[in-house]
Amino acid sequence: MAFVCLSLTGHSIAEDLTVLDLYRGQIDMVELRADYLDPSEKFLIRSFPERAGLPCILTVRRRCEGGQFAEGEGVRLVMIAKGLAYARADKLANFSYVDLESDFHVPAVEEACTTFGTRIIRSIHMKDGLPADLDAAWDATAASLDEIPKLAFMCNGAADLARLVAWAEELPQRKRIIAGMGASGFPTRVLAERFGSFLTYTSAIGAGLPGASPGQLDPDAMEGIYRFRSIGKETQVYGLGGGPAVILSKSPTLHNAAFMAAGIDAVYLPIAAEDASAFFLAADALDFRGAAVTVPLKEALLPFLTELSPEARDIGACNTLVRTPSGWKGLNTDAAGFRRALLEFLEGRDPAGLRATIIGAGGGARAVAYVLSKLGAACLIVNRSASPARAMAKHYGFAWAVADERAMEQVADHADLIVNATSVGMEGADPGDPIDWYDFTGREAVFDLIYRPERTPLLMRARAAGARVTNGWSMLHYQAAEQFRVWTGLEPSSVYYS
Repeated sequence: MAFVCLSLTGHSIAEDLTVLDLYRGQIDMVELRADYLDPSEKFLIRSFPERAGLPCILTVRRRCEGGQFAEGEGVRLVMIAKGLAYARADKLANFSYVDLESDFHVPAVEEACTTFGTRIIRSIHMKDGLPADLDAAWDATAASLDEIPKLAFMCNGAADLARLVAWAEELPQRKRIIAGMGASGFPTRVLAERFGSFLTYTSAIGAGLPGASPGQLDPDAMEGIYRFRSIGKETQVYGLGGGPAVILSKSPTLHNAAFMAAGIDAVYLPIAAEDASAFFLAADALDFRGAAVTVPLKEALLPFLTELSPEARDIGACNTLVRTPSGWKGLNTDAAGFRRALLEFLEGRDPAGLRATIIGAGGGARAVAYVLSKLGAACLIVNRSASPARAMAKHYGFAWAVADERAMEQVADHADLIVNATSVGMEGADPGDPIDWYDFTGREAVFDLIYRPERTPLLMRARAAGARVTNGWSMLHYQAAEQFRVWTGLEPSSVYYS
């Protein structure tokens, strides 16, 4: 079982110790990021291990490798040497590990580590991406069997993650640390043991400290959402693919809790993917049994599927994938989720005859159009680009318009219901209001598929005008419940999906 290590990035030893106490029950060891300490604190680090009472790693990371240390190497050497200076025989009174980069070789420091029982983690950190020659990076850190090689690379997409996974699987069996940084490298943190990593790093984000590295989780999330200590070699992996904002999705909270409640040994992970091809490379490398996808993949992945459900084929987009013996099957649970959430929002009002506006023409908008067409609504498709709006409108017999103030009268004529199916206003995506040129009258019912933030600029403006509003929270739950049925064949618990 891989250990959970908390990286502490406070400005003082006292602050770090206070934060450590908040997470003590969820971690196995702690890393003191001395490069974050105030200048007056940097030569007080020797007392930290004994006060922490856990195995400790000493790290003084340079800015060129993603750290905060900007002074000369002489100062850094003195900090490390003072931190390792012998105190007494009690093992926990000394740093158990020190993180030294592959180009930092000081015989006196290395001899001190041997004398004081401190093991060297020999590391490479590449914040700009994977090197062309991964084997050379390994050789630079793994020369000594007495040291622990650590390789941390920024994954600039799902293709990088797939390459890192395939390479790590061929490494010799020895104690090591492999980490993919960033939103695309996130799965390496939760699946650390599968990479042969003896630990995974977390940060005290929930306590207000900055993350020590892109993609690190808070220990609460690592265990509470992803059940890190329960993940084993036989744990099935499910994924969520999409743009960079996918890392903020609440879907992992829903699905992982439902898997646990049903006694299913599975974990559900988000992964940022630059395109559909890269997503499938990563899905295969991590052996996803099933997956969900969101913008911008819902339409782009269709050519990669060997089977498509009739509903997904009619909609022209899918958000749910199942691995079959012959390849990937695509389904659409957005439609069922939106239909149920919409009928609840309308509170018994018959959708037939409603004059509605759909903002957007992507995969989410297609599912909305499909449902409203089946329910008998007359719709207007409003989109930034004319061609997708025209094509979708033609498919369903709807009207269409380009999303600018020239469409104001058309929207006003289709304002019983306004549905935003774009990412504009989503946390981590495009800011703003997708129809900021439209003046609400207060008679509209406004449904924004976005659920983070809870109130988008569109919803706040509509509500201020007196319109009834709702976000995509209930739709998220209902479509996720359908995904659970598809993946497991079991009836989902309403505790997690309602």
